Amino acid sequence: MNEMLLQISDTILEQQRNICDLARNDLLLIELAHSQASPEAIHAAASTVRSTLYSADALADKIRLLSQQLRGR
Repeated sequence: MNEMLLQISDTILEQQRNICDLARNDLLLIELAHSQASPEAIHAAASTVRSTLYSADALADKIRLLSQQLRGR
């Protein structure tokens, strides 16, 4: 049971990091739009946002798996 609690704790901390990354990415995109940045800069920022979203999706899958494991016990 302690191992499961450690996994949950690690997952929550990772989720918090992803939320912070998404907020930073949003701010970056807003600042780029206001500064009339080049299309290349906006594309690079969008790629970063996309990557972070993929990480958040993968984490959601991990959380669902942990939840299933807990419910199965």
